[in-house]
Amino acid sequence: MYSNILSISNFVYIASAFVLILSFIVRKKSLDVAGKSLFVLAFFVEFLYFTLRFIETYQKGYDYLPVTNAFESFVFFTLCLGFLQTLMIKKTSGFIVLFSSIVISTTLLALSIAGFSQHIEPLIPALKSNWLVAHVITSFLAYAAFAINFVASSFVLYSSQKRIDKIVGSIMFGGILSLMFTAVIVSITHSSPLVVGIVFLVLISTMLFVLSFILKPYTSKEWIEKPLVFGFVLLTIGIITGSIWAKYAWGGYWSWDPKETWSFITWIVYLINLHFARKKKSARFLAYLGVIGFLSVLITYLGVNFVLPGLHSYGSN
Repeated sequence: MYSNILSISNFVYIASAFVLILSFIVRKKSLDVAGKSLFVLAFFVEFLYFTLRFIETYQKGYDYLPVTNAFESFVFFTLCLGFLQTLMIKKTSGFIVLFSSIVISTTLLALSIAGFSQHIEPLIPALKSNWLVAHVITSFLAYAAFAINFVASSFVLYSSQKRIDKIVGSIMFGGILSLMFTAVIVSITHSSPLVVGIVFLVLISTMLFVLSFILKPYTSKEWIEKPLVFGFVLLTIGIITGSIWAKYAWGGYWSWDPKETWSFITWIVYLINLHFARKKKSARFLAYLGVIGFLSVLITYLGVNFVLPGLHSYGSN
């Protein structure tokens, strides 16, 4: 049915990335505008998919927002990232939009081969709560804001004149690109994801490191600080609403479940980031904190949900 709409959205995100890459090569403003316009179009196509899934959920008699299983949560994360990037599209560097597009397309490509269930099913009683909806929306918007903070931070390091910064930035961006290419190759050849991923990471990071010397240093702190503040506020609200939901669902506000523990750690990490941002630290210093912060987000979401056992685990799905 409408599942093809998600594939179309991903295709447009990839097209946006290619146009933005071309704009850097030929240095034409018109291509930059075209690439950003394609990104916005891709977001609205994905929003259409999410809306249709939401309608189907209600038509089946299930009164909930489709953000409760692994497949839906990844789609919702990419939707949140697309939404925030669209809001800031005019003032954001094309390079940041480029890698936001790549993060989204990589996630959607990985979803296509991960084998997660896409069926719409009734919720267990513990998940039937409006507090859950508030918790999920604020948490994923926070993750999306931190993803933009991460991309901007990596760009500051990648374009730096210091060799160690270029290496770190190249590895960060190389990691994102290698995930995308690995997802494509593994889906075609059924090779080992680990081996293919490492090969792509080394090759792409090396190539990016060489190309980084043609860039002028990007030292703006605007797109490090704005998503940081926005994400921290939303993460705080997400933790509070999650605690209230836990009280109704399991009888206690806090149980030191792995997800709760790592959410608290992530909150502390970004509180430190926010503190140093208010202390007017350099863009380079904040960039390293941004990278560390997003690694904490990845552990909080991916590590806890798919590796560590707990109330938030998707392992049983």
